[in-house]
Amino acid sequence: MSSAHKALALLGLAGLAALASSLSISAEGRPAAAPAAASGNAVATAMPIVAEHKYRMLAKVRPLLFWIAKDDVGGARISWRGDGDGVYGLDLLIGSDPQRAPRQVNRWGYLAEQVRGADSQVIGVMKQSNEQSVAEAEKQIGREGGQGHYVYRAIQGAATAEQARAGVTTVRVERDLTFRDIGPLLDMVAASGNEGSETRSVALPAGTRPGFLVGLRELVQQSTDAYARNPGGGFVPSKTPTSYVYFGVFYDLAMKSSKLLSSTTIDGQHYTNVARSDFEITNRSNGETTRFQLTYGTTGTLAGVPVHAVYQPRWWFEVQLFLDEHTSF
Repeated sequence: MSSAHKALALLGLAGLAALASSLSISAEGRPAAAPAAASGNAVATAMPIVAEHKYRMLAKVRPLLFWIAKDDVGGARISWRGDGDGVYGLDLLIGSDPQRAPRQVNRWGYLAEQVRGADSQVIGVMKQSNEQSVAEAEKQIGREGGQGHYVYRAIQGAATAEQARAGVTTVRVERDLTFRDIGPLLDMVAASGNEGSETRSVALPAGTRPGFLVGLRELVQQSTDAYARNPGGGFVPSKTPTSYVYFGVFYDLAMKSSKLLSSTTIDGQHYTNVARSDFEITNRSNGETTRFQLTYGTTGTLAGVPVHAVYQPRWWFEVQLFLDEHTSF
């Protein structure tokens, strides 16, 4: 197999963007009393879906000096949930599709957050993957398989305004699950009962959001509100980042810049009144940063809805998502 085709086989390794950062397991976290962790199924199904959009994934690999691109190797689905009276939730399912990705590469993750007043619940599940280079990724593909060898890591948590608690559960299965198996996998996570899993609790400083999706939703809303008030003017993001917590680790999410585009064409689709914003996540425990870019609508039915996302988790890897309601993801 040529080097180019080997590189293309890795195209499913990303697409997890901030999900991968948010689900990272850190040694930080200080003990405190907190509510019990939430059931994965409860988080995933408690609220009705009020809006949902699908995305097609394009990924690029740079094994040496030049980028190699492959389109339609996977995708994403974002669901907005609501039950009135300020109760809302967001779900993100994202990753590669082994039916379309070269060498049937299978990397995906799921994140769901729901808020009811001062209380919140979260569950995140992702296939374990720690590759740092093209070579490591290829070796990992070759090692996968075998009875009970497929490993999925889940974080389940709950929080009040003052405290948060989360536990990590590892699920091993005999076959390689895909994003289409998210329902059965959540059932397995719930059935495990967190037996033997590590649990961490932290006291929450005022203003800490319960998760990444909630924090990102607020920053996007701030910008769309500002552009709606002053369509012809600019928007200067706050220099104070939005903080959120996962598994006892605190993160700072900041909108570094934002620009209103009155008209632009993305993936052959013409859009009007969209904002292009750059974001940065900082892990407070180790200083690690994650950067990504979103382009989203500011008016009408696409207000606050991403139409394009760009994320480069490794120097050798970049993934883009395009709004595409016809994709098979």
